Amino acid sequence: MAKLGPGCLLILLLLGATTHAQESSETKKEIWPEVDVYIPLNERFRLLVEAGSEKAGENRDSLEGNVAAYLDLFFRKRITLRAGYRRGFSLDDNPFSEHRVVFDQAFHKPLPHKFAFSDRNRQELRWLSGDFSTRFRNRGMIEKTFLAGKKSLVPYGSGEIFYDSRFSTFNRVRVTVGTELVFAKREFWLMNLRRQRVLDFYYLWQADSRSQPRRLHVIGVKFEIHF
Repeated sequence: MAKLGPGCLLILLLLGATTHAQESSETKKEIWPEVDVYIPLNERFRLLVEAGSEKAGENRDSLEGNVAAYLDLFFRKRITLRAGYRRGFSLDDNPFSEHRVVFDQAFHKPLPHKFAFSDRNRQELRWLSGDFSTRFRNRGMIEKTFLAGKKSLVPYGSGEIFYDSRFSTFNRVRVTVGTELVFAKREFWLMNLRRQRVLDFYYLWQADSRSQPRRLHVIGVKFEIHF
């Protein structure tokens, strides 16, 4: 596997996860709301505080709430680093508890015609109901910025793969398409937004060969506040 390029590996994993998902008839349809608040500390550091809820995001039966805080470092012009903590908990009578320590490394590359590509690696240290495990995630995303008067539209698409130490395999794939509405003119591929509001609508498809549910269809709504 080490000899495979990233593109070949992603294609193989997508095909494998799709096959597993098709073998199961279990499908969940969900709506995931989220609010993110970005607070700049200086030119290089930024604090992110987020809150949201999911149904069957990590646990089949539980309505999950989550709150998180992350510290972003704009390490170089095209590299962003992140570290933080996320707490997951049940919003209903089904037991669910998660403590998650997160580390991100993201690379951003501008492309011609106002396209941009980003690749994010994420490492997660997880305590699920007291049981420790780790998870590795890689997400590739492409987006394009359109100016619409005093606002900006940023349609995007992404694919993400998950490696879970509980199963010792790549078990999960997510494919997402969406559009961000930025209530101001956005600089091309600028990551460190200031004094802006962003409304993000997306559709997410998830296939998981080990966990429940096997397939997930999600409509997501995220509101971002950038101070």
